[in-house]
Amino acid sequence: EVIYAERKKILSGADLKANILSMIEDEIQSLVDAHFDHNLYEMDSTGLLEDISRIFPVPPQFRSDGFSQISDKQITEKLCDYAAELYDQREQEIVANNMRIAERFVMLRVIDRLWMEHLTAMEYMRQGIGLRAVAQQQPLAVYKKEGHALFNGLLANIQHDVVHSIYHVGIKKEPPRKKQAVVAGKKVGRNDPCPCGSGKKYKYCCGR
Repeated sequence: EVIYAERKKILSGADLKANILSMIEDEIQSLVDAHFDHNLYEMDSTGLLEDISRIFPVPPQFRSDGFSQISDKQITEKLCDYAAELYDQREQEIVANNMRIAERFVMLRVIDRLWMEHLTAMEYMRQGIGLRAVAQQQPLAVYKKEGHALFNGLLANIQHDVVHSIYHVGIKKEPPRKKQAVVAGKKVGRNDPCPCGSGKKYKYCCGR
C-alpha cells in the first residue's frame, strides 16, 4: 500500500522536491555513519568523499581539509548544505518546472523497477518457505520477519537509487522547428498543408 500510494502521488503531479531533499539528507547521514569510527572517533574522509562523489561532484575545498578538524555532525551538516545548494543550482539551470518533471520521472522509474524486483524476491521466498518447517521453524513467522526485512531493504534501495540519479538527470530540449520556404509560383490549395511548416491547413494559417 505504501508503494502504490507513492506511485499515485507521483502520477497526480505532486511536488516531490521536499521528499527528495529529505532522501538526500538521509543518504548523506548514512554514508557519514558508515565511514565514522565511533571507537577511535575518526572519519575515513577519503572513503566518505569517494562515496559522496557518486552522488554529486565534490568541491576541491572538501577534499583539501579532509574534514579533520570538525565532528561527524558538522560534516553531515556541511555536506547537506552543499547538496541543497547544488540542487538549487541544478533547478535554475533546467528551470523549476522541468526539475519537477525530472523528479517525478526518476522516482517513478526507480520505484517501478525495484518494486518488480521486490515482488520477484517475495515470490521466491514464498516458494521456499515450506522448507523452514523441515528445519523446525514456524513458516508464517519466518515469512513475516523476512518479508519485513525485504520491504525495508526496498525502501533503502529506492532512496539510494533516487539520490544517486537525481543530480545526473537532464531535460532534452527540442530544437525550434524551421519554417519551410514557400516556393514561388506554386499554387497552394486552401485545404493543403501550409508551406510554412506549421502543420496546419493553409486556410487556417498563412492563407487567412
